Amino acid sequence: MKIAITGLTGFLGHYVAKKPFEGDVQIHALIRNTSNTLHLKDYEKKITFVKGDLSDKEILKKFVQGADVVIHMAYERDGATFHEAANKDIKRFVEANLLGSIELLDASKQAGIRQFIFISSCAVYGHIFPHIKLDELHPLIPDSNYGAYKASVEAFCHSYFMTKAFDTTIFRPVGIYGTNPHLAHSAWYNIVKDIKHGVNVEVSGGGKVVHVEDIAQAIDLAIDNKEAAGKIYNLVDFYIDNMTIASMVKELCGSRSIISGIPKQPIHTIDNTQSKVLGVHYAGMEGLKRYIQELINHV
Repeated sequence: MKIAITGLTGFLGHYVAKKPFEGDVQIHALIRNTSNTLHLKDYEKKITFVKGDLSDKEILKKFVQGADVVIHMAYERDGATFHEAANKDIKRFVEANLLGSIELLDASKQAGIRQFIFISSCAVYGHIFPHIKLDELHPLIPDSNYGAYKASVEAFCHSYFMTKAFDTTIFRPVGIYGTNPHLAHSAWYNIVKDIKHGVNVEVSGGGKVVHVEDIAQAIDLAIDNKEAAGKIYNLVDFYIDNMTIASMVKELCGSRSIISGIPKQPIHTIDNTQSKVLGVHYAGMEGLKRYIQELINHV
């Protein structure tokens, strides 16, 4: 089987590369000329790198040629945060990400692939209706450019699926945590560093989270899986507020830091039943504790 993957040099891509794909699998990764592939060195034997971007039709044809499955994780943001990139230069953002994704879908159709897997986001929901269950059938009313982009690509995926071009599978993760190859970019890094070194901290906020390995697991379960054809899956483990994270860090490292702030309660719950039916086993609080301990050991 040949799998063509965009975004393999990113945070999630690092963990997708680690997954031991069963059988004789070839991976083609689309990377920009400026992409750093050092953290993928251990997996280079099973990866063929194709240099280019989503705006180059000829490169895309070469990239997906002979592929059975395409996994689309790439998101061009030039070092900005996800939401900052979507607001900075809207024309460039749309050309690089939305139009680029459509070009990839079209190239995939021309190449005769079997399945297209798109990593979307729960940002597609935007406005939440309190009286409607927040599952994959909840209306999409994005309240950000980033959410609108993800929802737009989802719509094009549905169009290609309904016209029988290929099977599609869409994942909607919430906030992703896990050890980043660039350690300082890891979730809660600054909180962990300050508390470990005895600095008093004031924390606020919180959010729904999922471990990066759980997303890689979900992708692995969906590959060439007819049960996942045309399906959408929320990927969410639990809600955690930063006060709880700070208290956990303090306890695990025996710090004398004084923690102040107000715990933030979740406004709504996102249903993850369908992902569990697919076979995803979430890391849970034990997985979070292991991650926090790993971060403590490295900061």
